[in-house]
Amino acid sequence: MSVAPSLDVLVVEDDRALSELLVRSLHTARFTTDVAGDVVEAKRLLARGSYKVLVLDLILPDGTGFDVLDFMKSEKLPPLQIVVITAADPSLLVKIDRSLVKTVIFKPLNVEHLVASVRLLALK
Repeated sequence: MSVAPSLDVLVVEDDRALSELLVRSLHTARFTTDVAGDVVEAKRLLARGSYKVLVLDLILPDGTGFDVLDFMKSEKLPPLQIVVITAADPSLLVKIDRSLVKTVIFKPLNVEHLVASVRLLALK
């Protein structure tokens, strides 16, 4: 199995308008991106790709961002910087493995703040 070239950011977001806005903003900031709209696609892309930063929505149509995080741990994927974006109840955040997730940003998003966070994490 061949490994895809390294990309900067994987955006996992099911809201198409928001994911398009995030991708445009990240491209403007000179990041390369992939996009997944659900858990299945996120797992597929993570298994074949190499990313610096993962922007991960917690609530997805076929599961949760926690499913994606569990997959990353169980498959022993290379570590990457993770930004969680969510409109979920803050009480769900106690379940987040803070050794994996570096930043949590609540929706509605300030896209400039998100891009700045990605930029900072991509340097690590």
